[in-house]
Amino acid sequence: MSNTPKHILVAVLDWGLGHATRSIVVINALIEKGHRVSIAGNGQSLELLKQEYPQLKFYELASYDVLYSSTRPFIINMLFQLPKFLKAIKAEHQQIEQLISKNKFDAVISDNRYGCWSKEIPGVLITHQLNLQMPQYLSWLSGFINYFNHRQIRKFSACWVPDFTSNTVTGRLTEPKSLNVRFIGVLSRFKLHQVNEDENLIVGIVSGPEPQRAAFEEFLVKEMEKQNKECIIVRGVPKGEERSHQNIKLINHLGAIELNKLIQRAGVIVSRSGYSTIMDLSVLGKKQIIFIPTPGQTEQEYLAERLKTNGISLMQKQSEFDLARAMIDVKGYNGFTQLNQETRMPLQLAIDDLIETIK
Repeated sequence: MSNTPKHILVAVLDWGLGHATRSIVVINALIEKGHRVSIAGNGQSLELLKQEYPQLKFYELASYDVLYSSTRPFIINMLFQLPKFLKAIKAEHQQIEQLISKNKFDAVISDNRYGCWSKEIPGVLITHQLNLQMPQYLSWLSGFINYFNHRQIRKFSACWVPDFTSNTVTGRLTEPKSLNVRFIGVLSRFKLHQVNEDENLIVGIVSGPEPQRAAFEEFLVKEMEKQNKECIIVRGVPKGEERSHQNIKLINHLGAIELNKLIQRAGVIVSRSGYSTIMDLSVLGKKQIIFIPTPGQTEQEYLAERLKTNGISLMQKQSEFDLARAMIDVKGYNGFTQLNQETRMPLQLAIDDLIETIK
């Protein structure tokens, strides 16, 4: 393998902060191997990465401009916005081609940005969404949606899935094997610290877009008020008034290390079942987890149900959320098995092989 450092562009989607936080693992791995990294994206995810890497070069990409509804089902809302998403994908592809021509990048790694590929250089798509899940009443659309999804994925040289080869967590989300898929292990910026667990501490992690983020926070506050335990809610917002309410402390945002340690200290975690959150909790080997999927978000519902079926974590629907009941039921689940440091190896090997393909 050539020892010449390569210039890699990492492009990150701005749908929540999960894509940015897991991309930190990839960026760090590239830098540790001596490669030069530039970052492209938009919105809050790009701002987070600017804070993390003030020394790197950043480029602004077209926004997908996702609009969320408090009334319309999530998947229906996404389908209505499909023409806008396709326009954004076309725009970002044109931007990527211009950036590659101007900056002479050697490869591009895209976390869920479907327009960030080029025929001129190797391109990798990082995604766990190979087989998009449709609700039962729209199952007839599944074939068409995934045919289009696979066409987009095939424009990349390779597809990296953040899970183990056994697709332990993702299940049928990553089943299509006709694609050039490589499993690279879980991606989490979290590490184990020397922290004592407090079985009487309940930590709620609130994340995702409005208005569902605020609705989840409201549900948590009402249910935590009934608990005779210390409760902390990480609100997942950059600004706002931090306050304490009876037995509950509300914190707007925590840095990676502080959040890492707080999750380790918690006896019970209550959160959405977003994939990045699941990876973080698995790396830390958390045992008592209560997942409340975002209503209508089929991927979160599938992941939470799969983990429940496998005896790992409890799932409750938001409409049926009862923390007192969940605190009893969660004791019947085994939690995640703590992962060892070798979980980084599949990613490191994938990066080595990517570098080998560069002309």
